[in-house]
Amino acid sequence: MIDVKRVTVAYLYFLLILSVVWMWVNIPNISGVVENTSWPGLLGITVLYLCSHVFRMIRLGLLALDERDKVFQVIAAHTLTAFPSSFFPFKIGEILRLTAFFHVFEKRQKALAVWLAERFGDVLVITLFILGLYVLEVSVPPAMKNIFMLFVVASVMGLLGILAVAKVFVYINRHLVLTSHSAHGLMLLRFSHALRSLELNIVKSLEGRFSGFILLSVIIWTIEILALSMFINLFALNKPDWVDLFAAGMLTSLSGSTSVVTDFGLYQSLALVILAILSLIVVLLVNRLKISKA
Repeated sequence: MIDVKRVTVAYLYFLLILSVVWMWVNIPNISGVVENTSWPGLLGITVLYLCSHVFRMIRLGLLALDERDKVFQVIAAHTLTAFPSSFFPFKIGEILRLTAFFHVFEKRQKALAVWLAERFGDVLVITLFILGLYVLEVSVPPAMKNIFMLFVVASVMGLLGILAVAKVFVYINRHLVLTSHSAHGLMLLRFSHALRSLELNIVKSLEGRFSGFILLSVIIWTIEILALSMFINLFALNKPDWVDLFAAGMLTSLSGSTSVVTDFGLYQSLALVILAILSLIVVLLVNRLKISKA
């Protein structure tokens, strides 16, 4: 039997060590950037990117409002996994965040529903942004066109798939309950019940909050785009095309590659390290308050 408390404490120590080591290793890189520009530029980009994660925290709290006792925990799960997750390529780090959500919520369908809704918000806003570039007749690089098509297909197929399969399983459930007594029928019945529960949890997470959820998603990506714009204005050489660099940043975010916008990745990591250290302090203070009250 896994001791969840010990695993959590071990992870917190790991996160603290990882954050300190990253800061120590990257002091020369940070100093080099400061020499080429100024502290206001460094702080401006870092604070903007940090603010985008603050709004991500608010969005997660909004999605968890139907289980209000879990709001602080799900926010902590995000802040404590965001930095380690950034090291994994191709968004594999999302597995770590999803695992943390599973630890927070008693029902796994709820954890998966919050994670899926969060990802849907990001995909929807990015898709609308790229669509806006088309409407404004801005030249879109091939890489961004591929992202646009991928996101549109994934969003449409994902939504239609969940809705269609869930509705079909309603009728299958009736048939299985009335006629089937085999092991395969029971397995299919359990699967359909889990899928139906997931659908209901997604609806419950967004019920009465969809407009606020979309607004927060727009704010998050607006701030991230502003941070990238500030980076381009302050540091980019040869005045590259903004859309090209944004597409490069998008691909870097999706693949985990550091070969395109390494300097901007430095600011992102610095913001996530600050977020992780602040979260560790908050979690420590909350635990001490709980112990003192007990």
